[in-house]
Amino acid sequence: MDIVTAVGGAFDMRLQIRRAAGWVAVAVLGLPITATADEAVVESFRLSDARALVTACSLPEEHELHARANAFCLGYMSGAMQFYGEAIKSPKVTPFVCAPKELSRGSLRDVFLAWARANPQRLDESAIEGLVRAAVAKFPCKH
Repeated sequence: MDIVTAVGGAFDMRLQIRRAAGWVAVAVLGLPITATADEAVVESFRLSDARALVTACSLPEEHELHARANAFCLGYMSGAMQFYGEAIKSPKVTPFVCAPKELSRGSLRDVFLAWARANPQRLDESAIEGLVRAAVAKFPCKH
């Protein structure tokens, strides 16, 4: 099931989150980046697919862009969590992720990265599709 089906067609969640992620990417990419910065890492901020989100969320601490990539990753997690929280307030939307209320951005990142390791065949999907698949797999709703 894709996100649009899950939200009952109330609105195109992917489009809204991609727009928000695009603005975050513009903000992050607008910061000065040294010439030695890894182009693949910088490109991951564009979130062309779930693989790019894995790159941004798993950069080693030693990497010169770790702080920016980590902030980008956690910001993406936060935005997705907030958007989903608002979306399920609509009577037209049936919840499809039932995570604990105290779930942190870092915990969601860890859930996503574990899912990505177990599902490499899905990393060509959009970043939000991968994140939602990871959350649904870990925190399914019992209707």
